Amino acid sequence: MAFLPAQNQLHLLAAHGLDTRLCAQWVSIADGHEVARRLRFPEETTETCDFQSAMQSYDPLGAAQRVWITPHAPGWSHVLLLSGGQASSAQELSRHGRRVFEISYVGGIEELDEPVYTHDGEYKDIFDDEFSAHWADLPYDNTTPVPELVEQLLIVIGRITGRFLDQNWTSSEGLLCVMP
Repeated sequence: MAFLPAQNQLHLLAAHGLDTRLCAQWVSIADGHEVARRLRFPEETTETCDFQSAMQSYDPLGAAQRVWITPHAPGWSHVLLLSGGQASSAQELSRHGRRVFEISYVGGIEELDEPVYTHDGEYKDIFDDEFSAHWADLPYDNTTPVPELVEQLLIVIGRITGRFLDQNWTSSEGLLCVMP
């Protein structure tokens, strides 16, 4: 499968200030408001804004939980954690037949949590046969440097969802959600 992004996904994120920490989910729910409800963000703390405005509240070490939810591809939303820690919400987001892919990566120290794939509330292995065609042409082995592995994960998720992160994503409107 030679479906590749127009530009390096990690370089794109770093160019927009996301080089310290990347915690993101791809959710098979098209409606961002539904994603926000499932994440239990109060409607009154949710506002529409663009990526640049959302990034003003990017604080990898901040305590207040903030996410930016955007349309990703038909039938998919993207959730970007801007600040605050959170336990994985993939199980709740995936209920009722939905799928969620989750990546958590800390740049600089090159720490990558095990990628999460959840379908209908059940954790599954993103490396299993279901997605083998999406990995087949990528040069992964146990010596692959962490940043390259993150890049490969972003490519695989882009292939599965039908869209890579791109300049249009960084100029799109989304929902900035804040947990009071």
